[in-house]
This record gives sequence, structure tokens and C-alpha cells, in this order.
Amino acid sequence: MTDWDMMTENIRNAMQAMDEAQRARQALLEQPTPDKFDAFRAEMQELTEHLTQLQTVLADEESFAVDELADWLSQVFTGHRAEYRHTPRMER
Repeated sequence: MTDWDMMTENIRNAMQAMDEAQRARQALLEQPTPDKFDAFRAEMQELTEHLTQLQTVLADEESFAVDELADWLSQVFTGHRAEYRHTPRMER
């Protein structure tokens, strides 16, 4: 997965998580119950995780790009991705 694909996937996931958090918020406003509050907190936690992952890529985009290039070159010349990276792999 390239950096661009990773960023667009993270943006898409964050937007979906935001929609789900909004639905949980609305349900909590309409009928505040402990279960609906727990559901809202869970959706907000998921949204936070997606936004944090996106921020990680955006804050260090040059390193991610170099690591992606190293992975690509390693795949071409050795048949597998590079073993060493400066940045974490972002898997789906």
C-alpha cells in the first residue's frame, strides 16, 4: 500500500468513524442511557484512533515516502518487502 493509498484509506476510515460517532451522539441526545453513553464513547475512541493514525502519516510523510520506496525497490530486486523501516507499517 502506498502512502497515498494509506492516507486516503485513513481519511475514508476517519470519515466513516465520524459518521458513526455522530449517530451515537444523536441516539445519546434523544435518550441518554448508560448503554448509549458507552456506545458513544466507543465510537469516539475509534474515531480518535483513525485520526491519530492519519496524523502519524502526515507528520512524517517524507520518512513514510522513503520507506515505501525502499519497500518497492526491495520487492522488485529481492521479491519481498524491506525488513528495516524508520516508520511503522500501516496495515489494514
